[in-house]
Amino acid sequence: MKVSILLLNLIFDLLFLVGKCPVDCQPDTIATQSDGDVEDLDLVPVPSPSPVKEETEDDERKSASSLDQETKEEEETHEHEHEHEPVQSGPLIDLLGTKLHSLEINADEQSAQVKEHFTNEVLDGKKVIGLYFSADWCGPCRQFTPELVSFYDRMNKRRGQKDHFEIVMISRCRDVDSHYQYFSQMPWLAMPLDEAAGQRGQQLGDKYGVKGIPSLVLVDDLGQTITTDARTKIPGDKTGIGFPWRNPLSQLYNALVPRSLRMMVKLQVDTVRTKLGSKLVQKVKKLVGTIVKIVPT
Repeated sequence: MKVSILLLNLIFDLLFLVGKCPVDCQPDTIATQSDGDVEDLDLVPVPSPSPVKEETEDDERKSASSLDQETKEEEETHEHEHEHEPVQSGPLIDLLGTKLHSLEINADEQSAQVKEHFTNEVLDGKKVIGLYFSADWCGPCRQFTPELVSFYDRMNKRRGQKDHFEIVMISRCRDVDSHYQYFSQMPWLAMPLDEAAGQRGQQLGDKYGVKGIPSLVLVDDLGQTITTDARTKIPGDKTGIGFPWRNPLSQLYNALVPRSLRMMVKLQVDTVRTKLGSKLVQKVKKLVGTIVKIVPT
């Protein structure tokens, strides 16, 4: 009986203690349910990440759209510029490139603007083109330039030959500032300085055998050489009676043969010359290779 009472008292004590103890979630409860559904857990609510993700995607879309629009505008601008740039070809393009510069002095006479021209357009209608190799640092050039300006104006005012003569300066100036300072004294055109001082200018000098400056070469509208010695002819013929000083046979040829036919002949001659030159170079290389093999080292 006493044992039963003791057992009952022990049971009641245990129940009392259990009722007094709080029930806590175990630390591993969340961990074990982290891969499952934990929405019913009585936890501090965590903001859903989806709205942030949507905002990020919107921002990315807007940024990408803006970038695409800018790229499209740049491409359209580039295409628009090319639409206005004509495709140019011909002997004068081969000689001088696609663009030439002129200098327009402002009203204050203290500044100037460089204007760019398409070669075929600005030389259209010109019968004689002078290639003027010159530089500001060259004393004889500075002396000859004013004389050439006077001659240029005189020839272009001739009756029946108005504006038939053009000059393109092939600058040998050493920097941009001196180039434009010197060019401001001239009423004609100039090859862009980067080309004049680069490979194209060097090739022109080699082509016409320019050994010193000033040098003035005259070519016709087909790029055919008229004279490579105009620099010495002008002082002896200031009124230009013999200008452009063609040899008699060349003058007769130009007078009798139409321009279109002369153009066809020139293209054929240039093609044959190129082929012969290529074959000649190959033969020389072959000959040099043979000599190198024969001659002991």
